[in-house]
Formats: sequence, structure tokens, C-alpha cells
Amino acid sequence: DVYKIQGYTLSFLEAASPSGCTWIRHESAGTRKPLATVDAGCERLKLAWGPRGRQGLVVDRGNGELPPRAWQVDFESGQSTRLLLPELGHTDTLGFDEAGHVVALVSHLEDLPRKMDSGREYFLFDGKRFFLPEADGSPGLAHAYRHEAGQWKHLETVATLYEMDGALGTEALTTASRLTSSTFSQDADRLSESALEEGNKDAARLDAVVKDRGHTAYGIWVSMETHQGPLYAWEAAGELPTLMLPLRWEVNDRLVEPEQLALAPTSAVALRMRGRLLLVSAEQAARVYDAKTKKRIAALENVHGARFWPQQRTVTAAAPTTAVTAP
Repeated sequence: DVYKIQGYTLSFLEAASPSGCTWIRHESAGTRKPLATVDAGCERLKLAWGPRGRQGLVVDRGNGELPPRAWQVDFESGQSTRLLLPELGHTDTLGFDEAGHVVALVSHLEDLPRKMDSGREYFLFDGKRFFLPEADGSPGLAHAYRHEAGQWKHLETVATLYEMDGALGTEALTTASRLTSSTFSQDADRLSESALEEGNKDAARLDAVVKDRGHTAYGIWVSMETHQGPLYAWEAAGELPTLMLPLRWEVNDRLVEPEQLALAPTSAVALRMRGRLLLVSAEQAARVYDAKTKKRIAALENVHGARFWPQQRTVTAAAPTTAVTAP
């Protein structure tokens, strides 16, 4: 039974010695290319990819303890350059437009003078009026800037809402929908899950097979469709629902854990599929499976944020309909 496994390329982060974090491009053939090393913990970093696959961004979110920092990375030369962020507000998202320019989306909630006009409140910014959205949330402004010739060029400002479920924040900017990749964008390879309600036959079958989940996290079973049949996981309830072990899939009509998974039972995981390859990423490990044969084909330890290297794509997103613009 000889068959060819498709080649693949992964992106992941690895702790650097003695400190810092290195972004690695890893080929299934075994070649590894360090792209950039920055002086920040891997768990704080977010990444974005340029539209032609030649450059990327590394962003240290700072996690509220430090102001965010960013580096622009040239994949071919392996050079990384510190990128000073816009001074105004807080840079929430960095990404690339189709031309390969770096774009910053900035939230601005502090030091905004509010005025009234015939019963409606507005912010005065740069001599222009921005009426506050009439909905729940913390009102503020969102700005978009493009980095050109070493300077940030202002593109757009809208009034928007923050700090509420469903509040658009900087996503209200038309520019947000025009980014080909950003530190906030969804990964196209992520599997989408559907909840298995109480009493669902698959959920009952999983409960019967999995006597001990290895943790007591409150939640539900979820199912993810792949071309090779469903994959099941536990989704822990919470402000941000988290996928966890146990994982199960169907082998010879039995529900089994993917072979040699070897992850702690309390591990949170991200699940991605490309072609017939399944990538299971945990906090400090990654496993690659051929979903057709259900065989494990790679195991990586001490890696953070493993994902498939993005396929080059162009953006076709529509502008959000809820953007609030200045009159």
C-alpha cells in the first residue's frame, strides 16, 4: 500500500536561546528556515503574511503589560526591521493590503472631546465630526494608516463601538475588509465545528466510548466535517469557547483517538485541515496526520502556534455594512 503523502509547509514559533522567540518555516521534507528572532515570549506574538509570500509581520501584543511592538520580516533575506507603530491610540491589528503595504488599524478611546448637536453626540477629531453610534458599547474612533516610505499615512477614520459582544471595533473600517492577511484574520484552514446537542446519537456514542475525558471542563462535544469523515473534540464553555482533548475519529467503525497523539488530556488544541492532512496544534506541540489512512506522519515538540503556511490569495471581501462614517 504505497501512496504519496502530499508535501506541506508549516509556520510555527519556537523559543530562542537564551531568550526571545524565532519564527520558523518548516517543510515536510525536513528543511527548516528561521525567518526572524524577536525579544518577546512566543505566547505573545501574532503573525501576518504579505500577499506575494515574500514578507511578513511579527507583532508582540504586549498583553496589556507593555505597549505593542512590531517587526517587518523579509523572508528571502531573513532580515527583520523594527516597525514603529502609529503614535495615536492603540494598534489593534496589523496586516497587508494587496499592494504589500503594511496597514495598521488603531482603536482610539482616550482623550476624545464629545460635543452635542441637536441632541446627538459627536466626537471632534481633526476638525471633523464623527457622530456616536446609537447602540450599547464604549464609543470611540477607529483609524486606518498605511506605511509608505517610512511614514504612516492616514487612510480612514470612523466612529465605532468597543468592549461589547458583537461590537465591531476597528472592523468597522472599510480598510479592515481589504487586508489580504492580518494579525486578526481567520485562518482558512481552521475546521469549523458544530455542536452535538444533548441526546444527539454521536454525543451519546462519544460519552459511551470516552469514560474519562481526563479533565472536568464543562462543555459539549463538537463535530468537524473533513473529506475523510467527521472529527470529534470537546469544546470547553467559557467567554471564548476552547477546543480540547479528547479527540476522536472513526477507524474501522470504531471511535478512536488519533494514533500517537501523546498530548496532555487538558491540552487546548486548534485543528486545521489542508487537502487530506490534519494538523493538531497544542500550546507547545504539533501533530500532522494523513486523514485518509489515519496515520500520524509528523510530530513536533516545543513549537507554538503551528499552522499551515498560508496559500497566497487575493482579497474579495465586501465592505462592512455597519461602518459609521462622518457626515
